[in-house]
Amino acid sequence: MKIGWGRKEITPPEPAALAGQFYERIARETRDPLMATALALEGADGEQAVLVSCDLIAIEKHVQIGVRERVRQIVPELDPSAILLNATHTHTAPYTYSESLWIPLFWTRQPPEAMTPETYASFAIGRIAEAVAEAWTSRSAGAISRGEGHAALGYNRRVLYDDGTASMYGKLDATHFYGFEGPEDHRVDMLFTWDRSGELTGVVVNAACPAQINEGDRRVSADYFGEVRHLIRDRWQRDVHVLGIIGAAGDQAPFDLIRRRYSQLSVDDELRSAARKLVGTMEDAFEQARLGREDTPVFRHKIQEVELPLRMVPKVEAEYALEEWEKFCKRCESEEEPSAYFQSLGFERQNELLQAWSVQNRYKQLQRMKFFRFEMHTLRIGEATLVTNPFELFTAYGLQLRARSAAKMTLVSQLTCDSGGYLPTAEAVVSGGYSTQLFNGLVGPEGGRLLVEYTLQSIQELWDRPEGDGQ
Repeated sequence: MKIGWGRKEITPPEPAALAGQFYERIARETRDPLMATALALEGADGEQAVLVSCDLIAIEKHVQIGVRERVRQIVPELDPSAILLNATHTHTAPYTYSESLWIPLFWTRQPPEAMTPETYASFAIGRIAEAVAEAWTSRSAGAISRGEGHAALGYNRRVLYDDGTASMYGKLDATHFYGFEGPEDHRVDMLFTWDRSGELTGVVVNAACPAQINEGDRRVSADYFGEVRHLIRDRWQRDVHVLGIIGAAGDQAPFDLIRRRYSQLSVDDELRSAARKLVGTMEDAFEQARLGREDTPVFRHKIQEVELPLRMVPKVEAEYALEEWEKFCKRCESEEEPSAYFQSLGFERQNELLQAWSVQNRYKQLQRMKFFRFEMHTLRIGEATLVTNPFELFTAYGLQLRARSAAKMTLVSQLTCDSGGYLPTAEAVVSGGYSTQLFNGLVGPEGGRLLVEYTLQSIQELWDRPEGDGQ
């Protein structure tokens, strides 16, 4: 197998609006750099794949397309469809979009001194393409191996009450507090890469925990992955690449809600603590991985288009939502600063209005299309598989994939190649609350169940295919 690594900084060179909150944040400072890290893989039969981890909140489709088009020009021998971008979901990176299929962005303004989302997206696309080109042109004979571990990074953030309702980051000291709605997954799966001489060159690390400890900051930051890179440089004293992949973590937060109420840790302390956990897990798995190196693993890469049904909206509900939305719009017309008025309403009322917009907008969408279509990648690398989806996928789906997979190790890569919003479970939709509503995503539990089955079928096909049989 030929292996190559590349990385480029994607920190905005000018002030920029940060994505991830319902209020405006203009970053004029940088806590730590944003990076795009690329791993190029080429099998003995010419099979190709380039994994790219980006310190962004999501991968919008136009960014994925833009990177492929740019790479096509500078590395013509690389199949652009083999490039798959994933996002670490940091909430301290700029917007790459000004419109969304499922949520309005009317609370954002465009300060004259700040980069527009389009300008930043163009900048990031160029840098990401450079990282891909660097990885591809630097590839050489090497080996790859698996490593496994555990790290308590992600915790369920949907607080459940005894009346059956749930709330993201809900009150814990309420008398009707019942527990947390869904599971957690502290498994960490890793792929280690080695050069011809047996030196470690990089680690792919897959954890079901979004990189959003520092989610309310007004500085640019890669969140805990920035600290992971810093810690590895200090501890390992060598240039080892780290490619972060967020597993199924749509209902997870990178902190323990119960203990955080009384914690004296600063955000910087929390970031460093998360990094120590993850790097410690990588170090524990190092010896296991060193002994299991393979230089000619089975390597297959399957790309397919998947379509999942859009969440439906009854006509009567759409008509009511349209009335509510029009009332809000009329009120905004009388406000000198409509975005400031929206931000003054509070989170619950904001959610109601966003839901109203999404319901009436979805009803219109359904007249044109019934499905959300996206590309899904399935890779077999020895006895490991990597599977992708474009959602903030609830953890229960990831557990189903891991448990039923034909592979010995299953890496789940959410927020990859496109952006489809949250994909909640049926139980979560019944409980309600943020992350389960129509304005939170395009697809519901019916689509989630189909996604699991389609993914498992795709994995099985790679294991059933005779060795040496190409894509």
